[in-house]
Formats: sequence, C-alpha cells, structure tokens
Amino acid sequence: MPTITRRPGRRVVRLMTRKRDPVLPSSLPMEDLLYVLLGNREAARSIVAETGGDLRRLAGMEVDDLTVLPGIGEGAAAKIAALFEIVTRIIRGQR
Repeated sequence: MPTITRRPGRRVVRLMTRKRDPVLPSSLPMEDLLYVLLGNREAARSIVAETGGDLRRLAGMEVDDLTVLPGIGEGAAAKIAALFEIVTRIIRGQR
C-alpha cells in the first residue's frame, strides 16, 4: 500500500481510479483517511494516537478537548464534529 503524501485528496482519487490494482478506501489505514479529510498529517496522527485507531472514542469529546491535541486547531476540530454529526444522521436515517 503506497503512503499518502502531499495533496492527499488528489492522491487518493488517483489510487482509487487507477486501471491497474485500484485501491479501495476500505484498505487505507485510518491515519491516511483522516489525512484526506483534515489535510494535516500531524492532526491525523494525533487522533489515531489518542483513540488507538477507534474513532468512536472521539464521540464523547468536546471540540475544546480536540483542540488540545497536536496539530488540531479549531478548523480540524469543527470538521471532526461535523463528520460525527453526518454519520449520526446517516445512522438515524435523517437528512
């Protein structure tokens, strides 16, 4: 599995759409998926380290709790909170 570096969104799209051996998102490590979402490798590493890779552990955290993690500012914390709200709505079948 290639390591995702610089321009994570573009790199992942290229990996997923290549003709030979496309990469499925499900095969990417959590850190790389978070890096694509946040655009910040340090933030992705901090979250994986804090949660041990189990993002459900973030569910009870407040935005202020997230911002104390290395690499996570207000913008990244807001993205994580929004992601959790989106997932919650999908699970509940809400729009």
